[in-house]
Amino acid sequence: MSSGRSFVSSRRYLALAWDLAKRDLEAKYKRSLIGPFWLLLTPLALMGIYWLVFGQILGIQWQSPSGPEKGVGFLLPFFAGLVIYLTLSDLVNSSSVLFSVKRTYVVKSPFPIWVLWVANLLRSAVHALVMLGLLIFLALAQQRLTITGLIWLLPALFSCVLFVCAASLLLAALGPFIGDISEAMRLVLRVLFYATPIAYPLTLVPEPWRDWMWLNPLTSMVEIVRAPLIFGAMPPLSPLLGLSLFSVVSLLLAIWVFLRVRGVISDVV
Repeated sequence: MSSGRSFVSSRRYLALAWDLAKRDLEAKYKRSLIGPFWLLLTPLALMGIYWLVFGQILGIQWQSPSGPEKGVGFLLPFFAGLVIYLTLSDLVNSSSVLFSVKRTYVVKSPFPIWVLWVANLLRSAVHALVMLGLLIFLALAQQRLTITGLIWLLPALFSCVLFVCAASLLLAALGPFIGDISEAMRLVLRVLFYATPIAYPLTLVPEPWRDWMWLNPLTSMVEIVRAPLIFGAMPPLSPLLGLSLFSVVSLLLAIWVFLRVRGVISDVV
C-alpha cells in the first residue's frame, strides 16, 4: 500500500515538474514576436556564423575514416558537437543558480525541491530535442545517417544524458553554498568550447596533446555522438565505456551530496 502511494506521489510530482517546465518555456517566449521559433533560429544562426569563419575562411573540414576522398565538410560534424555543448552549457549555467532563482518555491512550496531540478532538466530537454531533431534531419538530408549509426547513437546519447544529469544535480546542490560557482562555470565553459574538438577535428590536435584531450569528458561526449551520427560507425569503445562509468559514479556522488544538503538549502538561498 505504501509503495502504491509512493508511485502515485512520484507521478504527481513528475507531472508537476513538467508543468513548471512548460511555464518556464512559455514565460521565456511570451513577449517574443516569433516565440518558440527561437529554438530553431538560435542554433541555425550559430551554425551559419561558425560555418563562415571556420569552414570557409579557415577551411577546416572533417574527413571520413573510409578515406580522404569521402570528406564530410564542416557543417554537420560541427553541429553535432555544438548540440552537445549547448545542452551541457544550458544545464550547467541554469543548475548552478537553480535554487537561488527559484527561492520562493524552495522556501514556501510543499513539494520536494528535487521537482525543481527535474523541471529544469525537462525544460532543457525540450531545447536539446529540437536541436537533435534538426541535426538528424541534416544528417538524413546529407545521407550520412545509417541504421547501424542510429543504433549506436542510442547508447552514446544515454551516456551523455547520464553525465549532464550528474553535473546539473551536483551544481544545483552546491550552488546555494558556493557563491562563485556560477561565474566559475561560465569561465570553464568558455575554455571547454575551444579545448574540445567541436569546431575542429581531433586529428588536427598534435599527437602529444591528443591523449590529454580525452581527459575532458566533453571530448568523449562529442566524439561518441559524432562517430555513429556522421560516419555511421561504432563509437570509440574506450571513451564510451569510460564516460558511462564516470557518469554513473558522478551521478551517485551527486545524489549523495544532494541528499546531505537538501534539508538546509532553504536556509541559505
